[in-house]
Amino acid sequence: MNQSKFVIVFFICIGFSFVFGQDSLRLLTKINNQYNEERIQIQNFYYNPASMSDYSSSSMSEFSLNYQSDNQKTYLRQLGSGDTGLSLKTNSFKKLKSNSAVWGNAGYSNMTKKNLSYNENLDFERIAPYVTQDSVGGNLNLETYHFAGGYAKKMNRFSFGLFGSYDAQMAYRSRDPRVKNTTSDLIISAGINYKVYQDYEIGVFGEFNKYTQNGSVNFVNEVSYPIIYQSVGFGYTNYLFNNDSKTQYEELGYKIGGQISSKDWKDFYITGVLSSSNNIKGIEPRVGNRYYDTSDLENKISQIEAAKFFSLKNNRIGLIFNYNSTIRTGKEYGYTSNSDNRELIFKRKAYKKEQYTTSFKAFYQLTQEKYIFTAVPFFLYQEITERRIYPFSGQKYDAYTLGLDVDLKVEIKKNQVLSFKPSYSYRNINKAINALDTNLRPALIDWINQDYSILTSDVFTMGAIIRYDFTIHKLPSFFISGQWITMTIKEKNNNFGALSLGITF
Repeated sequence: MNQSKFVIVFFICIGFSFVFGQDSLRLLTKINNQYNEERIQIQNFYYNPASMSDYSSSSMSEFSLNYQSDNQKTYLRQLGSGDTGLSLKTNSFKKLKSNSAVWGNAGYSNMTKKNLSYNENLDFERIAPYVTQDSVGGNLNLETYHFAGGYAKKMNRFSFGLFGSYDAQMAYRSRDPRVKNTTSDLIISAGINYKVYQDYEIGVFGEFNKYTQNGSVNFVNEVSYPIIYQSVGFGYTNYLFNNDSKTQYEELGYKIGGQISSKDWKDFYITGVLSSSNNIKGIEPRVGNRYYDTSDLENKISQIEAAKFFSLKNNRIGLIFNYNSTIRTGKEYGYTSNSDNRELIFKRKAYKKEQYTTSFKAFYQLTQEKYIFTAVPFFLYQEITERRIYPFSGQKYDAYTLGLDVDLKVEIKKNQVLSFKPSYSYRNINKAINALDTNLRPALIDWINQDYSILTSDVFTMGAIIRYDFTIHKLPSFFISGQWITMTIKEKNNNFGALSLGITF
């Protein structure tokens, strides 16, 4: 995307925020509404854009400049040792007079992803294990662009909503191996709710997604360079296409769901979602001008979430249950290799990853005139099984996580608010087994064993966000915030820090 065009559109979005984000509220009330912890905990409810008409009773907007630095000592090599860089973000929600609402957001970031290896693509979690890899790797420069917007309206017993978003990425490396990757991700969704009895509503919604990634790896030094591998998981590669450097990923997906709620979710809701997508990888050989399909990665996701809330004077209490099932199946293509005109001879299932997650959250909030206190203890249980055949290799583990998120907003003066959000969690591996095939080169054996060791390690995480909001005369509110997170894995600390400056209005 042309950067000058992005800057123009970005500041149009900021202007939209200034025009539609003005509301005269007490600062503590305004900040609590804009960063409502209850609403944050039930984001899955807003899969349905028709429900956005009741997202907030007042308008709100934000613009921020952000810096972050992530320094990891224990990390998966395919994801790198962290990233450092700047980002700009703006978002706005406007409650219109005609029982309708509009919202939108935009963002730009420029990051350096550090020490990637065995992965020369973007969106690793989306396309793994079918990535392009080499053993050298290095830092990667990454620019991202994001735009989104929606509209929702209530009409008597009906409400409907439309939403669209577009994300693009561009990554490159200025030294061998010289990577160039671009992605585009388009989402369009729509939903409708119907009030069936008193305050009870039922709703249905759907989403369409189209994703594309194009990548290449080149070398200035054509005399001596490492082999480019086309991974199929657990250290194995598609030998027929190794050293072919151009790849293309095309994905189409959809999501459908339904929900039942009462009093605009303020009492209870149940929402269920089913989604499916197919990501096909194509590789262009060095000799030739066509792409050959080499894998088809199918994703099936099902999710159900139920929540119940009730109020006792100044106290708000709730319970949230969520279950998620994600199954990824990889089909791989085989071609003849005895001529330049390769012919497809088979297509077979060769990879599968199953992930099942169950979580429970308790919600407690105390609202007083000068402060608002929220506590969210949670429990999460996860089972993961990953395996491939031809040849067989696999791993399986399950873990539980206990944690607590706290949020305290305090009014220092009428025009000043201090927010403090500490968090804590501990993940314990209950049982882990593997049957990893070691018929590989020593460097690859070391890599897959290191992956398994990290994935099956206990993790202790703690951190905090502190934020100061203030208003000067009739100007919009300003804020400064800092965030720190430390994650201890295998007796080493991974540290993340961030600083944000912004305006809310």
